[in-house]
Amino acid sequence: MQEKTRFFSFLQQPSDLAELQDAQHFFGSAEVQAFVPTVRDIDATLRELIPLLLQIDGFHAGALALMCGSLVEAGGNVAIPVDATLTLMERQLRQAEDFVRRSDSMSIEDLFQHYPEATRAHYGLSFTLLAAMTMLSRDVEARKQLRSRQDVVDLVSEMEGHYETLYYIKEVLALLDDKDLLILDPLNKRGFLTHLVGVQDRMYHCYALLQHALLEHAGPGYLNARPTDPDLVRYAQNRGLTSQDYREFRGRYDEQRFGFYYPGASQADGKINSLAFFPGSASFFDVPAIDGIPVLLVGEKFMSFRWEPANMYPVLHAALQSQVSIVRELPREEVETWLQRFSRPA
Repeated sequence: MQEKTRFFSFLQQPSDLAELQDAQHFFGSAEVQAFVPTVRDIDATLRELIPLLLQIDGFHAGALALMCGSLVEAGGNVAIPVDATLTLMERQLRQAEDFVRRSDSMSIEDLFQHYPEATRAHYGLSFTLLAAMTMLSRDVEARKQLRSRQDVVDLVSEMEGHYETLYYIKEVLALLDDKDLLILDPLNKRGFLTHLVGVQDRMYHCYALLQHALLEHAGPGYLNARPTDPDLVRYAQNRGLTSQDYREFRGRYDEQRFGFYYPGASQADGKINSLAFFPGSASFFDVPAIDGIPVLLVGEKFMSFRWEPANMYPVLHAALQSQVSIVRELPREEVETWLQRFSRPA
């Protein structure tokens, strides 16, 4: 208990400029080093630490957020610290905006003297962003809630050039979470309602996951498609990858097993006009929507399109899971109703 008391007291002391400029001073301090080995119940510890995040100074708060992120990675419940961590991130981003605006005309000493909390936020933000990244990667609902805050999304984009980790936060906020996509097969009169979670907003990523889901559901050889590559599927899912995997996937290529097309590309005989393919580099939000549901046609591929997964959808965080699942297969009558809405005679 003495270790925890000393640690809490240390957190509540204001950080000085020397501590800000030597980031490892915090983590190497006797108080931190004595407290960490005493942690037994991770969730109970998180509940004790979280109230401090918004009470102590910005630098110590950032360092504490990073400790909370480490506890989440060690098995802690992400729901406990995520809201307070994201609130801290937003506050620090706004304070860091003030710091950046003045940093060209003032010395660091003057900045700390006149704008101490903005300066502390600047130095603590790198810690907070790492914690936010590890939590957002694990919490779909937290991503959706933060994504709904356009002011915060804009702030992340605005400050991206000043803090490297904001690129990854921005990419995580752009993920396709809980999005539906309707796939219709005019030739066989089949339809599949699919659901996307954690998919990067490049259709190549969707294709890699979607064609695997289709072949698993419809069976081998569906639309004369070759089997998918298990390693490339695992990469697209971000499942069980190691640092060596990240290196080895550089230079490896995937290719589409089906043709994916705009609605309206179907001819009278159920075949598809090959000129109406949907590009893999497009955004999901470019997919034509009917009654609010994005719709693509699927058919046999007529030519091979290849992409490099490590380039098109690099791994953003080890904990981020990506999935396209088939929610249900539509009855034939429902498929025909959909096709009649936009099919055209040859």
